[in-house]
Amino acid sequence: MPYISKRRISPPSDKKERVKKHNEKWNHYYGSVAWKHLRDYYMSLHPLCKDCAIESRSVPADECHHVVPWSWFTLEEDKWAALLDVDNLCPLCRTHHLERHQHLYKPDNFEQTAYYKKIHNNL
Repeated sequence: MPYISKRRISPPSDKKERVKKHNEKWNHYYGSVAWKHLRDYYMSLHPLCKDCAIESRSVPADECHHVVPWSWFTLEEDKWAALLDVDNLCPLCRTHHLERHQHLYKPDNFEQTAYYKKIHNNL
């Protein structure tokens, strides 16, 4: 007798809708004029990768990293505060940015934990 799973399998259209909603939300924040201006200004002030500098290397920063991801916050104003807060930014090269995102959902380092507490206590 064949085994029939009771697990619900989402039709492909559900997955496409979830991806579309995710991309719309992402573009809402990273596509904003305020974020683009802040990012460009910040990167002009901090042209070198912070992690490479710690390793005594001078490597240009390619990306502007959020220490605490804005997506961790549920309230819209908290998301914008985290997105546009200069204290939450860190200039990184592509390699170090990808390395930091491997541990994105583990707030186990001091920098992330301190900022996360700060934003919740001040807002």
